[in-house]
Amino acid sequence: MLYRPLTEQDIERCIALEAYAFQVNPDRSNLAQGKLAQFRGLFDGPTLLAQLERLPLRVRTGYGEIAAAGIGSVASAPETRRRGHVDTLMRHLADELRADGVPLAILYPFKRSFYARYGWATFFERRVYSGVPARFAPFRPGQGGFVAAGPTDIPELDRIYSGALRGRFGPLIRDAAWWREQVLQDWEHRPCHAFIWRDAQGQGRAYLIYQIKGEGEQRRLQCREIAALDPEARAQLFAFLAGHQDQVATVRFPAPADAPVNLLLPDPLECAVEPHFMLRLLDVPAALEGHTFPPDLAGSLTIAVRDAWIAENQGVYELEFAAGRCQVRRLPAGSSADLSCDVSTLAQLYSRYLRPRTAVAFGLMEAQSRAALELAERAFVGLAPFCCDFF
Repeated sequence: MLYRPLTEQDIERCIALEAYAFQVNPDRSNLAQGKLAQFRGLFDGPTLLAQLERLPLRVRTGYGEIAAAGIGSVASAPETRRRGHVDTLMRHLADELRADGVPLAILYPFKRSFYARYGWATFFERRVYSGVPARFAPFRPGQGGFVAAGPTDIPELDRIYSGALRGRFGPLIRDAAWWREQVLQDWEHRPCHAFIWRDAQGQGRAYLIYQIKGEGEQRRLQCREIAALDPEARAQLFAFLAGHQDQVATVRFPAPADAPVNLLLPDPLECAVEPHFMLRLLDVPAALEGHTFPPDLAGSLTIAVRDAWIAENQGVYELEFAAGRCQVRRLPAGSSADLSCDVSTLAQLYSRYLRPRTAVAFGLMEAQSRAALELAERAFVGLAPFCCDFF
């Protein structure tokens, strides 16, 4: 079998596989304009057996950023399924990314248990709030006001986005093209409504991006994302939602798992917790050395990592923390370790989705040293991870 990037001669087969897998009509013009170069395929002679899309990403790690790959459009030929083609395809991609110096991979799973067996782990959950607009009636418009936003306002939107999610693991670094194609429109290229709230001095401090969906009494205001730099700005977003009492039956919006939204409302909204992207550490030393840690953290620990899918990751590492960074040194085989876990648990610690003490309490990590566990607790501390994007 051959692993390679797709070319123009593969367009028809690529479209057919994606249409079958996701029940969509792929945009042929996007493929022709260069997006096809992001696709990788597994071939048996001239026959395309399985494919995926490799998206170049940079992910915020709290107060820094790191290279990652987004994996999308994973599809296999219906007539040759359950023969390990996706497994083979994903392993080839992992080798390619490691060779390119990309230590992380992110995807949204069609089935979590499928990717879990290859070392991917859910790395954040989000809360999705919903309720009638009248729930927001206690919030009143203040000085300043909302203005419609579009592509020319991307720098202002990005400034608010970056500030509102500062300190979290998971937000993507967005360029103007990502804003235009992935945020300000949906998958079917229908534009979203976007509004920025500017204070009395004209400073943008909050925004929301949404669509109106449904008909009649089922109409809802579906927020793709909302972002605010401070409590006053957030209150103005809620006042904006309250103003839609005569237009929609419900509003829905996502928020980080640790955002205490219902504490701000006299009557709580309905809240559903949704697991989102999964994360894979492709290169453990590079991932740890590219991460950011508390600047005052100092000390060292040893950790044994188990990885049955990428054998190069398996081993015992010494982690030395100083000045917000981590220096990693592989120890000889058979060395003892203060902590030990599999690579999927390490991914959840890495993203701050899982606390080290919680991992030990639930049997997901073994600790031979209380001091090392305490150091890990201080190393992987921070706000809950979150990402507004989807691919």
